[in-house]
Amino acid sequence: MFVKKDATLRLFLCLLVCFSSFFYASATLAETDCGSDYYDKNSHVRFVYDGDTLRLNNGDKVRLIGINTPELARNNKAAEAFAIEAKNALKTLFDEDKSIALVFGKDKKDRYGRLLAHGFLANGENIQARLLKQGYASAITFPPNAKFTACYLKMERIARCNKAGIWQNTAILQADSLSRKDIGFHLIQGKVLAIDVNEKGTWLKLNNKLTVGIRPDNYSLFDLKNINTLLNQVII
Repeated sequence: MFVKKDATLRLFLCLLVCFSSFFYASATLAETDCGSDYYDKNSHVRFVYDGDTLRLNNGDKVRLIGINTPELARNNKAAEAFAIEAKNALKTLFDEDKSIALVFGKDKKDRYGRLLAHGFLANGENIQARLLKQGYASAITFPPNAKFTACYLKMERIARCNKAGIWQNTAILQADSLSRKDIGFHLIQGKVLAIDVNEKGTWLKLNNKLTVGIRPDNYSLFDLKNINTLLNQVII
């Protein structure tokens, strides 16, 4: 959500796709292919709700973390582009073998009681990585559930370069023309005109219109030693 303050639009950075060169590429060896050498739970899929949510045989509902897929139609609101394709892509993965392995996030459940986890097929393939590479999802990180972030960003960049799925006709909004009507997921481009640091976070001011904040509890995700290299640079 955008909040008006001092003639600028402010937001906290929880979705990191455009600062990839500024992001710590500190993936472990297990993350280089988004794989895992351990699982917290093995189960079977009973039902797929949408591109990033499913239910297990024991009744647990699982939100696949690290990604966000387009929303299906609901409450008189039309489905977002590729929402049905994203759901079908996830559902197809379990047509023959419904087994799934899970690696839980540090925060194991969300406020809705859903399990927060990374999913893996019987052959060890990371489900989120597959959807990202197909272009049916975007990478999103909500600390402390930051495992596989570097790898997921890599998979997303592949899809973006290939203009796959949701990236086929993605418009880039200019920071200096943003308004309160620009809600939801967008790629935003702007020039970093100032960088401020205070007790509430680190703030990048784009075109004197948009201020992007990095919370102190998210600092470990960024290479803050080199943040000043972004000054006067155009970023997306």
